[in-house]
Amino acid sequence: MDAITWILAVFSFMFGAVFASFAGVLAYRLPKKQSISKPGSHCPACRKELSWYENLPIIAYLLQDGKCRNCKAPIGFFSFLLELSGGVFFLLTFLQFGAQQTLPELILMLALIFLFLVMAAIDYESHNIYDITLILFALLSVGLVLCRIFLRGGEFWTHLAGAAIGFGFFGSVRLIAKWILKREAMGSGDVYLAGIGGFLLGGFEILLAIIVATVSGSIIELLRIKYGKSSSEAEIAFAPYLLLGFATIALYGNAIMYFYWEVLL
Repeated sequence: MDAITWILAVFSFMFGAVFASFAGVLAYRLPKKQSISKPGSHCPACRKELSWYENLPIIAYLLQDGKCRNCKAPIGFFSFLLELSGGVFFLLTFLQFGAQQTLPELILMLALIFLFLVMAAIDYESHNIYDITLILFALLSVGLVLCRIFLRGGEFWTHLAGAAIGFGFFGSVRLIAKWILKREAMGSGDVYLAGIGGFLLGGFEILLAIIVATVSGSIIELLRIKYGKSSSEAEIAFAPYLLLGFATIALYGNAIMYFYWEVLL
């Protein structure tokens, strides 16, 4: 990469980490009906307002060893992971599409990544998917799909097929799980999320995203149980894994499919 590309890549990572940090604030305050602007950033344990350098994404967590400087209360590792994920996914989006996409497409993709971070953080914190985030997800997805079809061509029906597969698969899983367990085992928000993600990605791609979500979710949750961070009976927030699947396939779906069809077969 040349010098300008390096600079833009660094800024992409930084902006991603900053937006992810803001996503964490939204996830913490919105379920509690708190203002997102007042009071300023503070430690939830001792309520001390944080200085500007204590608000630096990723860096502050590492320098403070994951603890509040004032009361030494632990800062949740998920906050660090969220900020790191934001930086990484903004960076990967720039590297993968920055030189190939028009500005509107790139803006829509980055807006989707930010929304994914917000939705993942809220579901992790409160096991809830807000209707407004689903509506925004649908609007951004429709905008990006139409933009790409208009500029580059493509088949609209493949996206409709993806929506049908996403809704159908998760809707069926929800009904079967409810029938077997005699209780709700999956929220309707996950079903809508899968349907909208299917529209965004397309028919075959949504299947790949579901595989990525299932595998990653199974591995992480088993590790959480093994190390005492969760229990086998605890409710699982599946939206973060599903959104990880969407982002992974949106970025590298073509490469994964090429590897499967041309290398493995």
